[in-house]
Amino acid sequence: MRVMLMGLSVERVFLQGALSGELVGRDELVASGVRVVTVPGAGHNVMLDNATAFAAAVADRV
Repeated sequence: MRVMLMGLSVERVFLQGALSGELVGRDELVASGVRVVTVPGAGHNVMLDNATAFAAAVADRV
Protein backbone atom coordinates (compact mmCIF):
# COMPACT_ATOMS: atom_id res chain seq x y z
CA MET A 1 0.00 0.00 0.00
CA ARG A 2 2.84 2.39 0.84
CA VAL A 3 4.45 1.80 -2.56
CA MET A 4 1.14 2.62 -4.25
CA LEU A 5 0.84 5.81 -2.18
CA MET A 6 4.33 6.91 -3.12
CA GLY A 7 3.68 6.25 -6.81
CA LEU A 8 0.55 8.37 -7.15
CA SER A 9 0.75 11.65 -9.03
CA VAL A 10 -1.87 13.48 -6.96
CA GLU A 11 -1.41 15.39 -3.69
CA ARG A 12 -0.95 12.86 -0.88
CA VAL A 13 -0.88 13.04 2.91
CA PHE A 14 -0.04 10.35 5.47
CA LEU A 15 -1.54 10.93 8.93
CA GLN A 16 0.02 9.21 11.90
CA GLY A 17 -0.67 9.39 15.60
CA ALA A 18 2.05 10.89 17.79
CA LEU A 19 1.62 8.03 20.28
CA SER A 20 2.36 5.45 17.58
CA GLY A 21 6.09 6.10 17.78
CA GLU A 22 8.53 6.77 14.99
CA LEU A 23 7.19 6.27 11.47
CA VAL A 24 9.46 3.80 9.75
CA GLY A 25 10.11 4.95 6.18
CA ARG A 26 9.07 8.56 6.84
CA ASP A 27 12.03 9.96 4.89
CA GLU A 28 11.15 7.77 1.91
CA LEU A 29 7.54 8.98 1.96
CA VAL A 30 8.57 12.63 2.15
CA ALA A 31 11.17 12.16 -0.61
CA SER A 32 8.43 10.82 -2.89
CA GLY A 33 6.26 13.89 -2.26
CA VAL A 34 3.97 12.55 0.46
CA ARG A 35 3.24 15.08 3.19
CA VAL A 36 3.49 13.39 6.59
CA VAL A 37 1.40 14.86 9.40
CA THR A 38 1.70 13.71 13.00
CA VAL A 39 -1.53 14.12 14.97
CA PRO A 40 -0.88 14.94 18.64
CA GLY A 41 -2.51 12.89 21.39
CA ALA A 42 -3.43 10.08 18.99
CA GLY A 43 -2.28 6.52 18.56
CA HIS A 44 -3.12 4.07 15.79
CA ASN A 45 -6.79 5.13 15.61
CA VAL A 46 -6.06 8.75 14.80
CA MET A 47 -9.63 9.78 13.99
CA LEU A 48 -10.98 8.25 17.20
CA ASP A 49 -8.14 9.20 19.54
CA ASN A 50 -8.13 12.90 18.64
CA ALA A 51 -11.03 13.68 16.33
CA THR A 52 -10.53 17.45 16.49
CA ALA A 53 -6.86 17.33 15.48
CA PHE A 54 -7.65 14.71 12.83
CA ALA A 55 -10.30 16.95 11.26
CA ALA A 56 -7.95 19.94 11.38
CA ALA A 57 -5.17 17.96 9.69
CA VAL A 58 -7.50 16.78 6.93
CA ALA A 59 -8.97 20.28 6.43
CA ASP A 60 -5.45 21.76 6.23
CA ARG A 61 -4.68 19.48 3.27
CA VAL A 62 -6.82 21.48 0.87
